Amino acid sequence: MRVKAIFISGLTVAAALLQAQNLDIVAAKQQTWKVGEDIPFTVSARVKNGELYKDGTFTLSFLNCGDRKISDDLTIDLSKGNPAKFSVKLDHPGFILVKASKYRGRDGKESAWKNKPFAPLGGAGVEPEKIRPGLECPADFDSFWQAGLKEFKNAAIEVTPAPDVRRKNFKVSRITVKFPDGSGIVSGYLSFPEKPGKYPALAGVPGAACVSGYPFGPKPHWSSPVPAIELHVNVHNFPVPVGAKEQKTAFKRYTKSLGCAYHFSNASQRERYFFRNVWLAVSRAIDYVAALPEYDGRHFAAAGNSQGGGTALVLGGLNKNITCVVASVPALCDHGGWKLGRQAGWPQLHNSLNGKADEAMRYFDAAFFAARIRVPTLVSVGFVDVTCSPSSVYAAYNLIPSKVSKRIFPMYRSGHSGCREFSKEVSQFLRTELTR
Repeated sequence: MRVKAIFISGLTVAAALLQAQNLDIVAAKQQTWKVGEDIPFTVSARVKNGELYKDGTFTLSFLNCGDRKISDDLTIDLSKGNPAKFSVKLDHPGFILVKASKYRGRDGKESAWKNKPFAPLGGAGVEPEKIRPGLECPADFDSFWQAGLKEFKNAAIEVTPAPDVRRKNFKVSRITVKFPDGSGIVSGYLSFPEKPGKYPALAGVPGAACVSGYPFGPKPHWSSPVPAIELHVNVHNFPVPVGAKEQKTAFKRYTKSLGCAYHFSNASQRERYFFRNVWLAVSRAIDYVAALPEYDGRHFAAAGNSQGGGTALVLGGLNKNITCVVASVPALCDHGGWKLGRQAGWPQLHNSLNGKADEAMRYFDAAFFAARIRVPTLVSVGFVDVTCSPSSVYAAYNLIPSKVSKRIFPMYRSGHSGCREFSKEVSQFLRTELTR
């Protein structure tokens, strides 16, 4: 890859401040690019009031899909011009992530960028439609998961009213699925519209920060825009308390009992890896909902964000009741991206576990479940996402069969987050798919 820099002089000057403010790294067009094509970028550094810095330096580094360097670093000297322009090219399908160092003033002091709303990152996709997973799907992938579904077919489920949990226009119950081997549970909430009738359904699990960082409740990340039965299941092996403080305490106790972050628990053993029983239990809960008299028998969405987005892809390929999928910035995709110099999706099992889970992880790649999806699917991807790299998302999306009604929503300047425009897309998608 080659980087070419051009500095623009004679632009607005700002008074020096002690703290670096906003840095924008923007590709010339919001589009994807061809292999070998020059991709023009503009980088501008602004102080709090929006004026441009007249001096100071910072360094840009260029990473292949957020992982390996693909070029020498480029130093930007703002005294030579602000904004500055540079161009990048990539000789294979993938994503270029442009990452900035801290701002260094004339006095040599460094300060961090205070970016809002976008991170001090730039990104560009190069023929992303050609990206494929870094690992091969195991030959016994289907038989492994079918055996699991059979094992969980009659897993015990408890549903009890939850009068202490309030949700407007819904009656809420607690739901618990017990693992058949007695090793644990998943639990969550089952919400029914107050008005009697038959309804579509929606199922999801939360993102990874839920319970540890933000509270878990009956409303899924993506809730139905039309009245629907909603199943929201936490992934952790303990009954979820109502209060946020109590949830954090329970999560800390739970993590201590595991001896590691939950998403690494037994990762080298396919029969015991954390997500095996979780996904099978959630699938069992979906089957339970699909057999309820309140279900309309025709419309069932799997929807989620991040960890929940990856799980939505899994459920779309695993459970025959699912009729549509929403997966925003999905995690758990392309665990083998490291083989091709790319950052794998969260939780980056190879790098985190020094390759000890490389064989088992192939059975838990959401990309291989995506290949088995046969229903309408909507996916979002952040072009500067450093948690679930855009290459990992495309590796999964591209495996969804072409005959399936599928759509990917590119967020050219977003990281591991959403945007208002995509929220509107989700609402319209679910409205259509849950009422057609």
